[in-house]
Amino acid sequence: MEALRSVTPTRRAVLGGSVAALVTTTGCTTVGPGEAPSPGPEVTLLDGVIANEAALIALYDAVLAAHQGLSGRLKKLREHHVEHLAVLKRHYVPGSASTATPEPRPSATAPRTESGALGAIRSAERKAASARADEVRRVSPGLSQLLAAIGACEAGHAQELT
Repeated sequence: MEALRSVTPTRRAVLGGSVAALVTTTGCTTVGPGEAPSPGPEVTLLDGVIANEAALIALYDAVLAAHQGLSGRLKKLREHHVEHLAVLKRHYVPGSASTATPEPRPSATAPRTESGALGAIRSAERKAASARADEVRRVSPGLSQLLAAIGACEAGHAQELT
């Protein structure tokens, strides 16, 4: 059984492989002098995914601040989203971040009860996983792999919180 564990790829390895695939599948475009590159549909989609990950982190932060008793269950899940956000930001189209407006810090409010808080996070995770499943059909293969890996993790979080 231990030998099987050693050949199973880690989530970090899957995300790293997806990142490598994204880098190798992106094409180069030329922009004439004085022309500003216009963000493509993938950049717009990536903006939304980044905002969604930031909102999930904010929800986890609000719940953890209001319900410290849930920290054992939620801290590791929150850290997964921090990793997702870092990977997504590393693969943001180079140069587009300099013209983008600074990210507002999303705020979230935690439900009053622990069960309500867990339900809110579970619902947000399911919604995010569903969004990733839809988004993979609209992007390049490399970005699709990355979004699929993140979506699978979000679906796993929702299941873990049931």
